[in-house]
Amino acid sequence: MRTTADQSSWPAIPKSRLLDVLEPRGYGTVRADGPGDLRLVLGGGEMVFSAEDAGWQVWFEGDTAGHDTDALVSQVAQQVQEFTGEHIEWIRYD
Repeated sequence: MRTTADQSSWPAIPKSRLLDVLEPRGYGTVRADGPGDLRLVLGGGEMVFSAEDAGWQVWFEGDTAGHDTDALVSQVAQQVQEFTGEHIEWIRYD
């Protein structure tokens, strides 16, 4: 995820607000320890966030069956947009 105004930057979210902003609403995720800036348990898998030069990188580990991962990232991008007031886009890499 990145801002469309400056495609080389990522939306600034204070570390103390990561969970509030990046947790997809309505999924009952739980914060987990591990690599990345934020790691959330989602069913049998994990959703991981890392602030990188190109933007917020989001990836999934483990079993994501029953979850539309594109819809999850799209929802989080909308939440980031609401929080920052910046237009946010996300790019899928397979």
